[in-house]
Amino acid sequence: MGELAGRDWELSLLVERARKAAAGDGQAVLLRGPAGIGKTRLLAAVLDELDHVAATVLTARCPESGSPAYQAVRELFAPLGPGAAESAPLARPALATGRTEPAGDTYAVMHGLYWLAADRTADGPLVLAVDDVQWCDEASLRWLGFLLRRAENLPLLVILTQRTGHGTPNPAPLGELGCPAVDLGPLSADAVTDVLRARFATPPEPAFAARCAEVTGGNPFLLDRVVTRLRADGVEPEDTHLATLEEHGHEVVARTLLTRLPPETLAVARAIAVLDGEDVELVAALAGTQPGPAAAAIRALRADDLLRPDDLRYTHDLIRTAVLDPVPAAELAALRTRAATLLDVRGRAPEDVAVLLLLVPGPPETWMVTVLREAAAVAEERGAPAAAARYLDRALAADETHVAIRADLARVLAQVDPPAALAHLERTLDLVPGPREQVPLAVQYAMTSMSAQNSLKSFELVGTVLDALEREIGPDPAPADRARRALAQSALIMSGIDEKSTVGPVAERFRDLAPPPGETPEERQLLAMLATLRTLRGGPAAGLAAEARQVLSVGDVAPGGWSVLGAVLTLHLADETTTSLAALDWLLTHAQGSGEAWTCAVGASMRALVRLGTGDVADALADAEFAHRIVTQESWGENVAMTQAVLASALVRHGDPARALEIARSVTRPRIDRFTLEYHWLLMARAQALAGTGDAEGALADLFACRDSLAEAGIGNPLFAPWWSDTTRLLHDLGRDGEAWPAVEEAEEQAAAWGTPRALGMARLARAVLTPGDAGLDLLAETADQLADTPARPMYAEAEYLLGRRLLERGDPKGARDRLRRAIDVAVRSQDRPRLDLAVTALADAGGRMRRGTGSPADTLSGSERRVAEKAAAGATNREIAESLFLTVRTVELHLTNVYRKLGLKGRAGLAGALHRPPSAR
Repeated sequence: MGELAGRDWELSLLVERARKAAAGDGQAVLLRGPAGIGKTRLLAAVLDELDHVAATVLTARCPESGSPAYQAVRELFAPLGPGAAESAPLARPALATGRTEPAGDTYAVMHGLYWLAADRTADGPLVLAVDDVQWCDEASLRWLGFLLRRAENLPLLVILTQRTGHGTPNPAPLGELGCPAVDLGPLSADAVTDVLRARFATPPEPAFAARCAEVTGGNPFLLDRVVTRLRADGVEPEDTHLATLEEHGHEVVARTLLTRLPPETLAVARAIAVLDGEDVELVAALAGTQPGPAAAAIRALRADDLLRPDDLRYTHDLIRTAVLDPVPAAELAALRTRAATLLDVRGRAPEDVAVLLLLVPGPPETWMVTVLREAAAVAEERGAPAAAARYLDRALAADETHVAIRADLARVLAQVDPPAALAHLERTLDLVPGPREQVPLAVQYAMTSMSAQNSLKSFELVGTVLDALEREIGPDPAPADRARRALAQSALIMSGIDEKSTVGPVAERFRDLAPPPGETPEERQLLAMLATLRTLRGGPAAGLAAEARQVLSVGDVAPGGWSVLGAVLTLHLADETTTSLAALDWLLTHAQGSGEAWTCAVGASMRALVRLGTGDVADALADAEFAHRIVTQESWGENVAMTQAVLASALVRHGDPARALEIARSVTRPRIDRFTLEYHWLLMARAQALAGTGDAEGALADLFACRDSLAEAGIGNPLFAPWWSDTTRLLHDLGRDGEAWPAVEEAEEQAAAWGTPRALGMARLARAVLTPGDAGLDLLAETADQLADTPARPMYAEAEYLLGRRLLERGDPKGARDRLRRAIDVAVRSQDRPRLDLAVTALADAGGRMRRGTGSPADTLSGSERRVAEKAAAGATNREIAESLFLTVRTVELHLTNVYRKLGLKGRAGLAGALHRPPSAR
């Protein structure tokens, strides 16, 4: 293959990468080099070589003229036909050529496309090749990164080509892909000689070959054009023809050929360069001629080997660049404006027109603003907020004071650049005259601030807007104003409880506010936020639980699931576990169906917390691992700490404190110690992990830090982060009971205020731990009976274990064995390994034995295996499981294979029984 002379190493490297990919080790390669260096040819040769290796090869080329969001993705998957979108519903907004149902969010679309690609690997290795990725639309480029971060176990090869050099774009998402790069350099003198030998009938003479290498600079594109001209003129590669070689070498550059074109042909050439692939009628209209003369000009351009034979595109981007470079800037802008106008008149999609309008300098005209806003709406529906932001930013240039455009721009930027979104919202709020109009913007500001760690400023801003609104609407507002006020109040509470320093002020502001009836979505959102705030402050639980149930009574989901999550926190701490889990199941079903990654991660973490509280360690660990996997694969994951905290807590209860400590220490969220929820949960998890690894003093340091931080924030709920419970046990084990009493007395006071059986039982248990003699024994027995009727199975097991140890110390081994077996039974059912180990050891000391068969084969399942197995047992197909858990079908199949092996099953029959068969202990 003469055209690929000198590229043997690169070709063999790519083939080797393909072999690794075929073995299930996802691979990616970026071929880089200047224009004409042979990237596209090498890519074509590689794809030919891989034809017998890959089951599916999908290709796309990115045009220099730009393209709408997900255009490269649509080109890649086009060969799969319209059925592709039907098989991956979440991907439909990206794959549709026109308007479609709006995407749930960007993650939903990205995951749908990922699943579509991963599904193709079930038939064998998949190769995705994107040429000229430096011009790729940003949405497609970000999806490639999304795919590659999840490609470790897929038979997938991604090959990208990138032009380098001065003036060539180098988009930021391309650098985030992490692809190993192969830099293509000029052909060596020997390689040029090989090309000449392959293209001419006679071998090239040395001086001719050397001069040919110098004239072309070893650039394969220029070399090909020189050789083509020489052969057309019948010139042989002999030293006597060096002068002819020089002449052709200078003329072969496209710009030299173009200067000899007549004006009417040059106009057509420029129209083709601007329109890039449109039909002859449009080209003729833009060139100011008729289709007949335009067709004649096209034939002339093809005769000079400037145009492709099958469409109206240049044979190389170098030629297109050479056509447009000499055009004065003002003339080129006018040409692009006319092209956009022609496309708009023809009824082309707004995105196609907007791509051209982005290249036109100066303030856009009125019709352009309309097109840009329509294009932004389509891009947002596709789940491409970055593209929508570019269109809206261009539209805003027509009128910097346009409130609606700036607000829309802020909304889409919130997904990709929250600080920029906040700046636009601040400017918009300055432009809006009254508080009624400011409320939705202030609410948007509060929501965006949650991801931008800007809650302190949000608290101040929303408070100012709410003050102005309340002054304007008075004490008895109309229904519409009541709704506005409720939205502003809920946004203020949400901002206020995010960081510790504003929990007290927001609680004081709303201290006397009566709970709304919860009859409208706005009232339910306010009710949820009020319940969350008052839950953190410490109760009482009964009234707050009723309000939380009212929030959940209708089943509507506010953006981000905040209302549901707030209500669940209250209900969980109020011992209403069944209602909490049902609400979270519903929220997660909704979030998984619409592909909302953040809601899935936070919802699964919250469900893990609830399950840990009830002693369901296996399912809690499965939820926590699922949430953590989502977060660690996303760019915004570094600003999340909840998933690590919950996973660490689950790992401690599962008997792996070392890994729990590693996870807890991996948190990188800036200023983590200023946040209300995550910081205290993280301190609790880290303390438990330290205690589990034998570092009692380190654990106490974290527990005391949690105590001080809760006091600083004014958080008085004893169950939110029960530092006092762990502290009491640790200090007692160290013989420092005197230091523990203040914690117990504070907990008893808070438990009485909160008023739930679990809180009261845990506080009594802490007192019992420190109470010696018969009084302590009686108190432990009463506490065990009290906790037996609560959802707090782990604390019940703890009470039974401690009671058994006390009875053994008192000389009552028979009574001790009875209590210890109860503790063991709960620990086995919960898969709480640390408590099980302690209770089993104590039982042996009391002369008791474990019955053979205690435990269950299901205990050996990993969290991910258990989640897959539960869904399979419920009747979900592998495809449905994959979509709901953000996995591939291949991964689901591997998990089920492991499940069947561990449970001794041949298939799905008997799966439900094996998963839920209770273990026993005697």
